[in-house]
Amino acid sequence: MKEINTGVWLVEAENKAHFPYSHSLYLEGEENLLVDTGAGQALKDLAPKTGQVVLSHYHRDHNTCNHLFKGASFSIHSEDAPGLESLQGFCRLSGLDQINNEARREVTRQINFSATKVDRYLADGDFFDLGRLKIRVLHFPGHTPGHCGFLIEKYNLIYSSDIDLSGFGPWYGNPTSDLDQFRLSIRRLRDMKPEILLNGHSKPLTKNIDQKLVLYEAAIDKRDQAILAVLKKEPATLEQIIEKKLIYRRHYGQEVLRFFEGQMIQKHLERLLKRKMIFRTEEGLFMPL
Repeated sequence: MKEINTGVWLVEAENKAHFPYSHSLYLEGEENLLVDTGAGQALKDLAPKTGQVVLSHYHRDHNTCNHLFKGASFSIHSEDAPGLESLQGFCRLSGLDQINNEARREVTRQINFSATKVDRYLADGDFFDLGRLKIRVLHFPGHTPGHCGFLIEKYNLIYSSDIDLSGFGPWYGNPTSDLDQFRLSIRRLRDMKPEILLNGHSKPLTKNIDQKLVLYEAAIDKRDQAILAVLKKEPATLEQIIEKKLIYRRHYGQEVLRFFEGQMIQKHLERLLKRKMIFRTEEGLFMPL
């Protein structure tokens, strides 16, 4: 654990916070509160003294250790709650119900899904009052419909979860993810000008935060340009563009990675169509205008 400020601890995740892990945020107060349970075994000692668990979104790398916190109440944004409360809801929000049965069974086996009872449904602007600290819920949709960050006003500190400033760039590979909302969430975060920025997968930031958020958002435009470069060489269908591996680079033979790639490419194509930068033929070929 790393103390960020008085009463605020970053619980650093196993495996350098790569999937299926993510950092957690531990807040001390009249009732101790944990944001996300993805850090792994380091959470075992915190479980008995944690009264509330607040989840940034339903993805499994952020709630994989929910089972440790049997005495705590659980909160999540209402739009992401179905992905936590049942396997059916998780598969619907994530898109796993759209891939073949064998691949779906393999993925659900790997993530070891376990339903969690939700005690409170969050909305933008909600507060948690821990006495010395007050935490405000920030709805940052795009990555998932109910993806949230959390503001500790006392320190102008924001935990932005999977607005994570990773080198991969923004991720919006579920059917319920939204590329344009993700961009707006990044810009809202920039407008708030946090002095300390924590997230689920990267190191804490205290310098050049805005500049790094600008670069992070720019990955979206770079993907647009990569798709346009492919189409300028020759018209292509969605499936043919997916095979270029513009986002994941490798699919490792996993249908689920190919599916996520396809979801992200499709969102870019829809965006480019709306901006009248490409058009689609009756045969399903995309071409630049």
